[in-house]
Amino acid sequence: MTPTSVCKRNPLAAAIIAATVSTFSINAAAQLEEVIVTAQKRAESAQDVPIAITAFDASALEQKQITGFADMRFAAPAVSYTKANFSGNNFKIRGIGSDLTAASSDAGVGIHVNEVPVLAPRLFETEYYDIQQLAVLRGPQGTLYGRNSTGGALNMETAKASTDELFGNIEGQYGDYDHTKVVGHVNIPVSDTLAVRLAGIYLEREGYTDNQFTGNDIDGRDQYSVRGSVRWLPTDNTTVDLMVSYFDEDSTRSRSQKTQCDYDPIGALGCLPDSLGFSQPNGAAVLGNQLPSNQVSGALGAFDLFTLEQASTPKDLRTVASRLDPEYTADETLVTLNIAHEFEQYTVSFVGGYQDTEVFSQVDYTWNVPTPVDINPAIAAVLPTNYAALYSDGYSISSSSESATGIVGGNVFSTSEGFEAYDESRGSNEQISGELRLQSDFDGPLNFLVGGFYMEAESEGDYWVFATGLDYYAAVTIPGSLGVNPETGIGFGDGLGLVSPAFNSETQEYTLDSSAIFGEIYYEFTDTLKLTAGIRYTDDSKEVTSRAPLYTGGIQPLLADLPNATPYDTFEDDWQETTGRVVLDWALSDDMLLYGSVSRGYKGGGFNPAFNAEEFPDQSTTFEPEFIDAFEVGLKSQLLDNTLQANLSAFYYDYSDLQVSKIINRTSFNENTDAEIYGAEAEFVWAPTNALTLNANFSYLHTEVSGFSSIDAREPSGGFDPDYNPGKDIPLEDQTTVIKSLGNASSCVANFAPAVWETLGLGIGPGGRFSDCAGLVAGGFATGGREEDLDGNQLSNSPEWSMSLGAQYAFDFANSSELVLRVDYYWQDEMYTRFYNRSVDKIDDWDVWNGQATYTSSDASWYARGFVKNIADEDHTVGHYFTDASSGNFTNVFLIEPRTYGLALGYNF
Repeated sequence: MTPTSVCKRNPLAAAIIAATVSTFSINAAAQLEEVIVTAQKRAESAQDVPIAITAFDASALEQKQITGFADMRFAAPAVSYTKANFSGNNFKIRGIGSDLTAASSDAGVGIHVNEVPVLAPRLFETEYYDIQQLAVLRGPQGTLYGRNSTGGALNMETAKASTDELFGNIEGQYGDYDHTKVVGHVNIPVSDTLAVRLAGIYLEREGYTDNQFTGNDIDGRDQYSVRGSVRWLPTDNTTVDLMVSYFDEDSTRSRSQKTQCDYDPIGALGCLPDSLGFSQPNGAAVLGNQLPSNQVSGALGAFDLFTLEQASTPKDLRTVASRLDPEYTADETLVTLNIAHEFEQYTVSFVGGYQDTEVFSQVDYTWNVPTPVDINPAIAAVLPTNYAALYSDGYSISSSSESATGIVGGNVFSTSEGFEAYDESRGSNEQISGELRLQSDFDGPLNFLVGGFYMEAESEGDYWVFATGLDYYAAVTIPGSLGVNPETGIGFGDGLGLVSPAFNSETQEYTLDSSAIFGEIYYEFTDTLKLTAGIRYTDDSKEVTSRAPLYTGGIQPLLADLPNATPYDTFEDDWQETTGRVVLDWALSDDMLLYGSVSRGYKGGGFNPAFNAEEFPDQSTTFEPEFIDAFEVGLKSQLLDNTLQANLSAFYYDYSDLQVSKIINRTSFNENTDAEIYGAEAEFVWAPTNALTLNANFSYLHTEVSGFSSIDAREPSGGFDPDYNPGKDIPLEDQTTVIKSLGNASSCVANFAPAVWETLGLGIGPGGRFSDCAGLVAGGFATGGREEDLDGNQLSNSPEWSMSLGAQYAFDFANSSELVLRVDYYWQDEMYTRFYNRSVDKIDDWDVWNGQATYTSSDASWYARGFVKNIADEDHTVGHYFTDASSGNFTNVFLIEPRTYGLALGYNF
């Protein structure tokens, strides 16, 4: 039996070491094994591909404990990762990822499964299983891949069925947090030309976070996935691979682990602009508190806005207090079809794909338990119908519905003693795609590849914020404002309510039609010098129908649940672009390749989420496409009799109209800025003996915003409000005053000092900082904020330095059994989570240690593995999400997983 067939039958018994530049194993001569990748749509050695690639097979993923997307940053250079706020994720390569908030936005890093581009992958939720290869391609992929990913691509190949023999594996794991996982696969040859492979995974564990109020552990997992693969060989030259998979999750996964804020005693911002702490925003700054207050709701108000007690929160990143445990459900059906037929000098390939996925997430908006508030007895007197239906058992809060009428339409989620908030994120996506390619295999110096690509995708989604205070305004304040019948003392609005009583950014439908033609030519000037030139023409057509209802649907009879009158806006546009690349590679020797490339990348434009045009009259409904001109040089080498692999790369990116995002007054806006990115990467793998293997990655990344200015909602004065910048010497003529708008909780900036503002007597709250921003701006007293010059600032989530180190030693025993010990270390430099680069946006440098020991029996039929991740049990923050003025400017934080450990037992057959 050959070593290759042994690896296929018993991948866990193979002495394969995970490298940072490629997957490799050690043979008896302690040489590194060749890795075959399909980075250029054909099978070739990773060391012969003039692209910066990091690739792993199943054994390498296991050895380095890469169980999911979050672990890729520990093993691939210039990669960062964090969860995002709206059920999404931000996987970045060289500072480029998914920074936009818009249904019509495209990811900077393309995700592909069996060569099929997947727009809304569930790979970020599920753990890897039965993988043939996972490869990270760094740099713009503007010719061959998907839909022109500007940052790079991640390509996953699931294990294919084999007609050779019957084999399989079953593994069970148990660890702390009641971590229970069962994973396995079986390969069944049906005939000489047909084979079936079945695989699956089941994972359940308790949560990492303690909810003090409910007493439950949250942020847990309960998920499974199954996959079936079929290989059919109808002729000697034809291969057909079909893969069908299904994923399902129903867990307490939390979209963020904690909210953080440093309480703002002034109240105009809610949270202080330059620090984070374990407190809640000043309630006077929050829309959900303003609207039900005496200052807005008058005699029917629930409390005095300026005497609200500061809400409390547990002072620990892994502890929260909420009446509501998170709920998270997701499912995905994914089908890929790969057909290849080899002619004498040509190969024709077809790649087809289909995906249908849904996701739903519900979580406490601010992670706190409401303080009890007595219900105003005036409600029962003035609005007896509304009181009996919605407030006799406490304060009602809305639930989601297609009509978006909330409690006014009878859609009540729950009741409580006080004012609280929660949010929901839901979405669905369906896509179908096809790609047809013709590739030559001539004996001469010239070869080519030409192809066409088409995709149709349709999605819909909602992001809701429900708040007791928003409901109160719709069911009490507005009906009560219609006046009172002097004869009965009952309000004319009794039995009525205003819709929509919750904020909802709703995408009713988003459609994408994308087509492309592409091609590359390959010319060998000599046996050692080769030219690659590629071009791609892309045509993207997008259409979106959306709305953002909040008190825009009119007054309705209570509990009628009538259709919502809020209109939808529909926008459509087309983007066409030609991109390409030119690569020159020179084989200095059989073991050394030098290459240089120039490429043009492109990512299409899109539409901002629905917004109020009257509130933002100068805001465009669309954002522009982004472009990248990329220059790269690299060296790939295998030295010391193929025991040392050393790969180096350096790159320079010139970005035009890089797409970035921010939220202003509950509305997401996407902007464009120029940027400059450059850096270098070094990847080493050394096997000095057949027992010891060492690996190291080093990455330097410089990112810089160019010629861009923007208003920072966290500190709209730009640092010129002396009360929010104590100790800063601000000349009187430059001083400004941050104003909180009473009634919609937006912020604006008065163009004079706080002392001057207070003498005008225009404000009604503490310090005179509460007024009507719209009126002040119209009168010339204030602006939306002071733009800050961001030129030279770093891009978000882009650490300047990072490195990973690994060591593995294999002990061979006399009975031919083996014990493999491995340790891995990762370190990441400090970075900013927003391109404003304030001190509050900075995440300090952090590191993590992982360890593992695997014992394999003499006949490789069974094995035992002990593992531990995050040995030091550090609660490192890896990402932020900043909210907006109407929420009080708090920040959601995202953490790495705590220390986890366990034991795995497996059997190969």
